[in-house]
Amino acid sequence: MNILYFGFFSDEEVHAAKAARQEPYYIAQFSYEQALCKELLKKPELELEFVTIYQTSYYPKDRLLWTKKRKKDSPFSVLGFVNLPFLRELSYFFSTAGKVIGWAWRTRKTKDRCVFSSTHFTPVSAAIVLFTGLFRIKRAVTFTDLSLFTYQEERIRKMPLYKRAIIRPYVRFTDRLQKSYDGYVLFSEKMNDIVNSKRKPYCVVEGIYNPNGLNLAPAPKANAIAHAGTLMRQVGIGEILEAHQRLSLPTELWIMGDGDMRKEILDRAGKDERVKFFGFLPRTEVFEKLKSARLLVILRDPKDEYTKYSFPSKVFEYMVSGTPVAITKLEGIPEEYYRHMYCVDSVEPGAAAARLEELLALPQAELDAKGAAAREFVLREKNAEVQGKKVFTFLSDLLK
Repeated sequence: MNILYFGFFSDEEVHAAKAARQEPYYIAQFSYEQALCKELLKKPELELEFVTIYQTSYYPKDRLLWTKKRKKDSPFSVLGFVNLPFLRELSYFFSTAGKVIGWAWRTRKTKDRCVFSSTHFTPVSAAIVLFTGLFRIKRAVTFTDLSLFTYQEERIRKMPLYKRAIIRPYVRFTDRLQKSYDGYVLFSEKMNDIVNSKRKPYCVVEGIYNPNGLNLAPAPKANAIAHAGTLMRQVGIGEILEAHQRLSLPTELWIMGDGDMRKEILDRAGKDERVKFFGFLPRTEVFEKLKSARLLVILRDPKDEYTKYSFPSKVFEYMVSGTPVAITKLEGIPEEYYRHMYCVDSVEPGAAAARLEELLALPQAELDAKGAAAREFVLREKNAEVQGKKVFTFLSDLLK
């Protein structure tokens, strides 16, 4: 079985350059893909080639031309592009077309073959759909989130004029493309209602826990609650700040990451010495902070539509830290997870603060037991071997 894989997974040189840019989403995506691809590489019946999609800021914030020659005997190559508006998207399309055509020719004598993309990125997807159709090759795609929420009206209004002029037809085209695959790997069951209207085969994995480079040994506990990740208002950072402000306890709030709430967090930290903002930290340092807190918190509003169609990548890292998690009940997270976390019934600051105080009052031994059970669940049920086998079986069945 031959698979041409498009995604963020790359050789270490490309990964190091990208990770240095301190982009939380990229790191979470790469961690998932790294665990999956390393597991797929263990399958002797599978021939894999990897094409890395390198996304960056337009020139002059980054180099004008992005090319990287494929090393001899390496399974990795990189999509080349001209780093200017419109030209970059056209470059991605034609580079992808070249990769698919070349691979299709090299594998022309192979019956079981598939192009598998880890992301629905429109210029790449357009080329995949077009040329796999021409060559009668199966195509599958992973959805970690939905474009439905990426291109919301509030975000469109903030775009430059040239982008606003084309974004709506672009979104319609993107939505049409997402329904053109033969199979889907989804991070939430509800995604299937949006992207898979033709009811093609699919599987749900939520993600893969990747412990690469992390120290799983317990750490001494501090009197703190913590949150790490992309710091956007829509994921409940404001609710966390407000709930913490209402705590009558001297418990600190540790926040790690970056995003549009950065200034508000810094302002709050300047007024309340209990709020500690660490900015963007390497994954290993973030994990040490998570292990050291007494409680980890996720306060996304269950009424927000997007929570049905997403699985927060931080859930795995939180649970494996061994620190118990306090979380609002979100439809995108399967029920089995909630047996190992504490539920918060409301994001209203007073109610959320009352629930956090109730949990912080529990004996440390009880909190430790809850955290240990969560860790065991993820390490046993959501590791690369288990989840990778699920994806491999799905692809194998798709080709049959």
